[in-house]
Amino acid sequence: MYKRILVPVDLDHVQTLTTALDLAAKMAQDGNGSLILVGVVDAAPTATTRTDGDRMADALATFSKEQSDKYGIKIVDHVHLRGDLHVNVGKDIVTAAKDNSCDLIVMASHVPGLKEHIIASNAGYVASHAPMSVFVVR
Repeated sequence: MYKRILVPVDLDHVQTLTTALDLAAKMAQDGNGSLILVGVVDAAPTATTRTDGDRMADALATFSKEQSDKYGIKIVDHVHLRGDLHVNVGKDIVTAAKDNSCDLIVMASHVPGLKEHIIASNAGYVASHAPMSVFVVR
């Protein structure tokens, strides 16, 4: 049913992605589709010659290969550089989904806390603003 499924990945919290990745992989397998794992990183310059984008690209490529082997499906990695650090990361996730012609976003979420009652969560933003289907997994 869905051919290109985007899964936002925070490599600092890989343990919270299992349920979302399992679901997205199953949907991709059933629909003969593929996954796009996206990491959003700040485009701000760093003090080293390697940027955060470079480090994320290496780590995400390794993680994507591991997941592709685990699930037996095609997985592409994509690093999205944030230009505006004041904007919700959700906007960058929606942009990455559009740029990769995705027809579904599957993203992990957490139980909302006080902060989410004041400031919109990334998943809430994506679910409200994405032009494609969104599946939020807790």
